[in-house]
This record gives sequence, C-alpha cells and structure tokens, in this order.
Amino acid sequence: MSNSEAAESSAGDSSKVNLSVEERMERKGIPKAPVLENVEEYLAEKKMNVDEATENVKEDFRKYKMVEESFIAQRDKMAESITDYKKSLAALKMLEEQKKADRNSVEITYKLDENIYSKAVVDDFSKVCVWLGANVMVEYGLEEAQEMLSKNLENIEKVNTDLEEELDFIRDQITTTEVNVAHLYNHNVQQKKLITAANKTD
Repeated sequence: MSNSEAAESSAGDSSKVNLSVEERMERKGIPKAPVLENVEEYLAEKKMNVDEATENVKEDFRKYKMVEESFIAQRDKMAESITDYKKSLAALKMLEEQKKADRNSVEITYKLDENIYSKAVVDDFSKVCVWLGANVMVEYGLEEAQEMLSKNLENIEKVNTDLEEELDFIRDQITTTEVNVAHLYNHNVQQKKLITAANKTD
C-alpha cells in the first residue's frame, strides 16, 4: 500500500484549524485586496498617479493568479493522496474480512507500475507493510495500520477543506483586483474627458 509524502506533509498544516481563512492567508503573506471605492482617495493615500496605481493593482492581480495556480496544483496532488488512502483502507478492510472468515489465503492483484499489474497470494492477514514515502516502508499490525491511515486521511481531508476555502479567498481577491483595475481605467478616461472639455472651454 502506498501513501504519498505530500499527504503526510500537508496534514501537518492542520495546526491552523482554529484560524479563519483570512488569518491563515495573512500568515502566508497573502493579504486581502482592498476594495477601491474612491479612486481619488486611493491615489492620494498611495501617492501615485493613475498609471502607477493601475500597474500596482495589475501586479497584485498577477501575484494572486500565481498563488491560485500553486493552490490548484496542491489541491490536485492532495486529491491523489486522498484516493490512495481510501484504496489502502479498502484493501485493509478486505484483509480484515478474510481474517474474520478464517480464510487461509487470498489471491490479489496489485499495481507494480503505471498500467503494470501482478498477482500475489496473501496468507498472513495479521500484518501489512505500509509505504510512507521517502523510501520508507513500515510493518504494522492490521488494526494499527487501519488506525494510522484513518487518522492521516481525516487530517488530509481537513487540510483539503482549508485549501478549498483558501482557493475561494484567492479567487475573490482576483475578482476584486479586476474590478479595481476597471475603476482606475474608468477614472482615467473620465479625467481625460474633463481635461479635454476644459481645454475646449479655454
């Protein structure tokens, strides 16, 4: 049975269980994007002209997009780990059922490599070897292995839930920065119109 290192390391992040999504993101150095309601006040506060402010907000947008891509990759890797854990637990359940039925042996099909499978006969239902990653395999009793894998699965599913929340947070910030760019663009257009109108009046 194999379980990826990513699952183990990701589960370690569950210490942030009591933090809100904004607090978790703040700790990761990813602040919430400000909602740009008054462009004039924003420009005065930042001491920027509209072009500088637009480039600044666009840079924030690019950063949020990079974080989104990273989080999506993490989520996809975590989904694979969750699938691995569930398959491993299903295999353990099968062995447990065979043991309870007093079977002497059972033939199984196992995966050697991508699209390569082989058959084996299992005649000892009391112990299993669990692949932990990093070239480490450990022998466990059947119940001990079930307990360990179930706990790891619970942890990684919690981390996955947190990651989904963080992805939603990032996407909200992406939307906010897009709206901010539009506000700055519209403000710039309006200012140019006012200048043109003033010049015509003169």
